[in-house]
Amino acid sequence: MQRLINFIVQFKEYITFSALVIICLSMISLGDISRIGGFRTVLIGTVGWMQELFSWIPNPGAIQAENKAVRELNLQLSSKVTRMRKAILENQRLRQMMDLKLKSDLPLIPAEIVGKSTVELRHYATLDKGRKDGLDFGMSVRTDAGLVGVIVGYTDHYALLEQINNRNVKIATTFVRTGINGIVVWEGGEYLQMKNIPESFDVKKGDEVITSNYSNIYPDGIPIGKVIKIENDPGSLFKKIIIQPAVNFASVEQVFVVNFLPDPERNKLVKEMEERLKVRNK
Repeated sequence: MQRLINFIVQFKEYITFSALVIICLSMISLGDISRIGGFRTVLIGTVGWMQELFSWIPNPGAIQAENKAVRELNLQLSSKVTRMRKAILENQRLRQMMDLKLKSDLPLIPAEIVGKSTVELRHYATLDKGRKDGLDFGMSVRTDAGLVGVIVGYTDHYALLEQINNRNVKIATTFVRTGINGIVVWEGGEYLQMKNIPESFDVKKGDEVITSNYSNIYPDGIPIGKVIKIENDPGSLFKKIIIQPAVNFASVEQVFVVNFLPDPERNKLVKEMEERLKVRNK
């Protein structure tokens, strides 16, 4: 039945034309003009009635064309919505970064992350700025949220950023509320840990952690994160403090390079001391 309907819909013009030709030839053969005129009236009414009768039958070709047009329109609208949402989020991030640049005491160089890599649990990112843009080895990198890492290499137009979620990174930090100092490290996963905090020290969940002025790598006062968990280790005199990083390393795109270099004389002194300790321990 469906095949018959499809056949009628597809060839309805030809079928109607053939029927009319046959009827006309029949009327001509009769030779009665009055009958032809009356039959013509009946025929026109019948054809109109049949067209109205079969008007409910869908046209597969028209439906396919309409569906295709609707799909293309949905795709265009979906792409526009996605671009608009991305533009809104990017605009919000840029506004926050502009506020940071206006409030910062140190000069900031805007940059964008154009690549990421991980080598033996060490996370790196490539920036689209290099030596010709004023970047140098040892400069810290941050966002409006907090510290991202430090520049460990560069070319004329690109720089390599070592993120703070690396096993070999140790950050001298302090609690904003109490001024207690400690060392923040990353030991895997999405969180950081603070070391060397005795059990008797006042540490609470929600305490903010920032870089300390004791650091010989990072400028002081850059947010690191907040305390989300405090664990007491029965076999140790120190607390295990879990910190939620201020920066979402998975989604960070726009950053600022802090135009500040650590004191070379201070770094030289620290390195000499470390070398002496290595020789003494051999």
